Amino acid sequence: MLIFEEHFLDDRNHWHQACTEDYDLFIANSYLLARHKRPNKYWVWWKQAGGHLYDNKDFHIHIVLEQAAGTPKREQYGVVWGALDANNLFAFLLTDEGYYHVCKCEQSTWRELIDWRQSPIVRSGDNFNILDIRRNKELVEFYINSELVGKLSVQIAMSVLGQNFGFMVCGENTIKVHSLVVSGTTSETRPTEKIQAIDEIKDNKLQASAVEHHPPVDDSLENVFADLNTLIGHDPIKQQFLSLANSLKAQTERHKRGLKTIDSSRHLVLLGPPGTGKTTIARLIGRLYKQLGYLEQGHVVETDRSGLIGAYLGQTAYRVDNAVEQARGGVLFIDEAYALVTQGGSSNDYGHEVVQVLLKRMEDYRDQFAVIVAGYTDEMQFFVESNPGLKSRFGQFFYFDHYTPNELFLIFQKFCRDYDYKIEDDAIATILEQFETAYQSRDQRFGNGRYVRTIFENSVTRQANRIAIQLDQIDNASISLITTADLKSTHP
Repeated sequence: MLIFEEHFLDDRNHWHQACTEDYDLFIANSYLLARHKRPNKYWVWWKQAGGHLYDNKDFHIHIVLEQAAGTPKREQYGVVWGALDANNLFAFLLTDEGYYHVCKCEQSTWRELIDWRQSPIVRSGDNFNILDIRRNKELVEFYINSELVGKLSVQIAMSVLGQNFGFMVCGENTIKVHSLVVSGTTSETRPTEKIQAIDEIKDNKLQASAVEHHPPVDDSLENVFADLNTLIGHDPIKQQFLSLANSLKAQTERHKRGLKTIDSSRHLVLLGPPGTGKTTIARLIGRLYKQLGYLEQGHVVETDRSGLIGAYLGQTAYRVDNAVEQARGGVLFIDEAYALVTQGGSSNDYGHEVVQVLLKRMEDYRDQFAVIVAGYTDEMQFFVESNPGLKSRFGQFFYFDHYTPNELFLIFQKFCRDYDYKIEDDAIATILEQFETAYQSRDQRFGNGRYVRTIFENSVTRQANRIAIQLDQIDNASISLITTADLKSTHP
């Protein structure tokens, strides 16, 4: 349950904006800017929570913030919880030099709970950092950019002094807070100030936009291979699919016999031009994993960047979590995944948050779902190389090539059979010539199967115009025949 949510689109939560000799605080451009002006001092801003917030077994604080450009990198900033006042609180702090620690202040006396450490996962240089404090049974876990950086027992981290939560700025420092979200499962726990609960959101902004594909009810391993073999072309892909199946079957058998097994990744990358059947292969892999006992349902949840990105920081994490929940027991298929991390793009882009959250969930639920990402070859290689976590989690790469002219013709014939049309013998040379010309002038964005569908649909439209005035006079053969005339000017 969403307990508190703030994205600074307005001042609905009343952050006491002011400009004083000690600090400036104001909302601008969908973030809260907090500037502290006094060296060797700190300032804390918080919200008060009612009930027993920190007793919640699924307690989670999520904050997205950054140090503004031009401020000293040594100065600390971060999230506070369990605060009674400025002299009694817990804090999870970091610096732009890459250091972080967890500490407790009681009666103005500071004590380290997790000592200062340095890590390359802390972003600097006007880039945002995502801090998470999450209770996991009897432990409280601390994350920076979705990477676990420390743990404390509940007895230590949740022996709170007060009920407030918020953020801290130390020294002569300026930060931008993009979002602050607190969640849990206890319905009785609410902040005293007005908030918007997740069950009140009617427009589904926190739900991922995705399409689910479910395996046939009477599916079997034999049916999976039979459907694979009906695909046109892509012999190397089919062979790699069979090799994957054989490897999984061998490991399953070794497990049954009590022998050691190799825990290989089931996350895959599909690379190649559009319209070459990557989505179809992803669905077949989901079915394969189910039939071999690696996934419970084998369904595929298909989405892309637009389906995962929220309107602002903080929403994105929930949308990714929602997509993962939908995919549990099956496959999360992200088409055009390279769009999440673009070359030359800002590291503050929301796509980076998708990657960070997704990496964490891939580790949390590694045996409960698989992730398959797809897109153009060069862009996908950059995407995988952009984050060491991505590169280490994807086990195999399937490289798709363009369909040949003959394969494009076979696809056209399949469309004809599927919709009860037949191509005239004299028109075959015409359509083959058209496919040859398109193939020779292709680039990486050539549509392949999608291109053929467009050619087919255009020819059907042209044929309908040709026979429209004589529909009541022709037989089934004539109403189903595509001629050379119908193929003219059908280039999309």
